[in-house]
Amino acid sequence: MSSTVADVAERLGPALLVSLTGVPEARIADLVTTDPAFPIVIAAHALVVAPGYRLDEEQFNKLVAEAGAAGAAGIVLKGHSTPRPNPWDLAILVIEPNADWGQVLALLRTATALNSPTVYPEDSLFGLAEAIASLCGGPVVLHDPAWQLLAYSGGQPMDDVRNEAILGRRAPTRALDGLSAAGVLERLDRGEVVRLADDEVPGLSRRIAVAARAGAEVLATIWLQPTELEPPADIEERLRRAADVAALTLLRHAAFGPGGVIAGDAAFTALLAGSRTERIVAEQLGVDGEGGFVLAGLRPTTTDARDRAATARRLLSLARSHCDAYRVTAQAAVGVDTAYLVFACADAEQRQHAVRVVTDMYARLQTSAPHRAMVSSTYRALAETPTIRQTVDELLELSERRGWSGLTDSDDVDATWRLQQFREVALAHPSLLSGPVVRLAEHDRTQGTEFVTTMRAYFDSVGDVKAVGAQLGLHQNTVRYRVNKAQEIGRFSLDRPDERLLVELQVRLLT
Repeated sequence: MSSTVADVAERLGPALLVSLTGVPEARIADLVTTDPAFPIVIAAHALVVAPGYRLDEEQFNKLVAEAGAAGAAGIVLKGHSTPRPNPWDLAILVIEPNADWGQVLALLRTATALNSPTVYPEDSLFGLAEAIASLCGGPVVLHDPAWQLLAYSGGQPMDDVRNEAILGRRAPTRALDGLSAAGVLERLDRGEVVRLADDEVPGLSRRIAVAARAGAEVLATIWLQPTELEPPADIEERLRRAADVAALTLLRHAAFGPGGVIAGDAAFTALLAGSRTERIVAEQLGVDGEGGFVLAGLRPTTTDARDRAATARRLLSLARSHCDAYRVTAQAAVGVDTAYLVFACADAEQRQHAVRVVTDMYARLQTSAPHRAMVSSTYRALAETPTIRQTVDELLELSERRGWSGLTDSDDVDATWRLQQFREVALAHPSLLSGPVVRLAEHDRTQGTEFVTTMRAYFDSVGDVKAVGAQLGLHQNTVRYRVNKAQEIGRFSLDRPDERLLVELQVRLLT
């Protein structure tokens, strides 16, 4: 039986769905995408996805009238508010403006349980690049928002930047730095057509560029090297038209994998963001939604924001390929700067298997995409995934601050992480950190002593004076002297359990 608009709204969840008006019981027979520049004929029972439309504008009102008259199931668009009631009681689903259209389309496809449409050869991104090149007169390169190479056409000229982009599968860093310094990237974000002269940016020959977008969201940038001797205004106009055509093709490819296969990971992407898609993810994993799970996070080590976003996407692709090659059942998705995988782990043995998979993945992917990896503790229900993701993100940040490398099992650093949370609470209430250790630290600073270091070693060694001496290169009597003197200066006694606990906690939070 086909899904209803209410089913779709439930699957989208409060993280993506801003409002729902109209009749939610309407059944959905098809999922279609339309655009103000290239409207489609709407059929009965279709759920119409409408990037580029704005609530209550004239174009949107016409779309509502057409869809209502045709007996459509509803319309999906972005916005912040609730639309006015319409005479047809047509369902209007308003989704979060910052949502990714590719993710939303794939999620809608899985939520409506419809078969994937056939993706014809002319829909390939390389076919799109060739079509734009033919229309505009010159070779073309398409990049996604993270500057990964999407596709390119044939033809000359082939300058250094084009050659490096094709061979490296992403825009060269030096070219991006030059474009950023020249304000080109900002202009593209504003929706301008940008024209560059030869070597205006070092290494780039003449270019005309524009962003293909769905509403305010940039789907890709199109870079043309014009070879025809036509007025620049004519070429720019054709490039703008090409960008409008490209947007729908890019949306289809964002929603569907190679050969038209549904991008099943979209449900997992939505789950990470807080949507109620756990049933879809559980079905794709072939398990019950409350059977136990582990979440892994892979975060690039580079500090450059552009490189980090691009490397995270590369990690996602490589992780998927790794799971396919070794027949590992997992769902994968990418956030702003982190790739995530979820594994079904009903018992300790399955969790150990998941840790081994991520460990092997880390070793194999480290050369091509340097990163840190974190594996969560086992959690019971998929619905908990957004909370677990927050924990994984916090642990990845902690591992970066501490300089941990390789894969970290959160079970092994649980105490360290919880101490970090204590530290954040203490920093918000500075009085919690005042007292004995602050007095010791001030004495060390002014007198050149090392009482805080000594007490840290003392607590690490659980009071074993001999071990402290070996660690610090001191005689045992010197260690005893320092510990006694620290108690005098800090005004605390290790014989009093509460004072001992306070000093150890402060030492760990402050050092």
